[in-house]
Amino acid sequence: MKLVNDKNFKKNAELIDKICSELNIKKYILDLTEAFEEKIIKTFCTVYLEGRTPNPCIECNKLIKFGILLEKVMDLGASHLATGHYAIIEKSKNNVGRYLYRLKKGMDKTKDQSYFLWKLNQKQLKKIIFPLGKLYKKEVSKNSLKTFPFLKGHPESQEICFLKGTSYKDFIIKSSKIMELKMNKKIGCGQVIDSAGRVLGTHKGYPFYTIGQRRGLGISHSKPLYVKAIIPEENIIVAGEEEEIYSRQFYIQDLNFISGKPPAKNFDADVKIRYNSEQQPAKIQITRDNKALVKFKTSQKAVTLGQSAVFYQRDFLLGGGIITEN
Repeated sequence: MKLVNDKNFKKNAELIDKICSELNIKKYILDLTEAFEEKIIKTFCTVYLEGRTPNPCIECNKLIKFGILLEKVMDLGASHLATGHYAIIEKSKNNVGRYLYRLKKGMDKTKDQSYFLWKLNQKQLKKIIFPLGKLYKKEVSKNSLKTFPFLKGHPESQEICFLKGTSYKDFIIKSSKIMELKMNKKIGCGQVIDSAGRVLGTHKGYPFYTIGQRRGLGISHSKPLYVKAIIPEENIIVAGEEEEIYSRQFYIQDLNFISGKPPAKNFDADVKIRYNSEQQPAKIQITRDNKALVKFKTSQKAVTLGQSAVFYQRDFLLGGGIITEN
């Protein structure tokens, strides 16, 4: 059964026909639905069911866009794959004369998408082009409408593509049943407790909450309460006041570095713990088993398991990892 929303497929296909006709280029349609469902949607649901918060766009970039799709276009005889990501790839020689591809923030900092690309490697970057990296969104939109006036009013994609028109809660329930994912037997209502174990109220199901969430708890308290921790095996949400959801250090796993290796076993970098957060100075200590300890200079709010911690030095993206524990 298809999970991907394809109601607008015909409309988008017609739009692509117009664009290709205007540019006088060939059009190829590749059906990657099965791979997308298995590698992105199934993982998305599984991570939520494990009490963590996923970022499917990062996995999609690594496995679909610059994984399977890149391989397909190479098979068609293309030399490179160009996409509309707002990021910059720079090519230089390292100290042994080999070419090194570096990933840099896009010129338009309000649209920079480098955060979502930290899982890419040298082999992929060698075959990728980001034409919009050194342009500003307003400039791109203006020039696009000059060439393709029929794009006026076409909505910009600013959300998780497969959730359009569906809440992520309903999507998880429906998709998990279709894919026969193991759902916790206590997936329904459960207890909300404080750090001392006192019961504060009930929640609607642990996969429907994320660390730092304030709305939706529905608990009367003298101060605002936030989700502090999620205990999936017990279907319990731990809530606390704002000062309780700050932490200064955490561990990450599944490390990847754009250059292929970390700059050192211990190094300084600016770190972003979510796409829309400000990067903050931290020390990164590589431990073992492809893991690392991140220590911020100052405590940060709502460090969330399952999200990505991404390392920068100036505008250059070094790499990142998945937040695994505080």
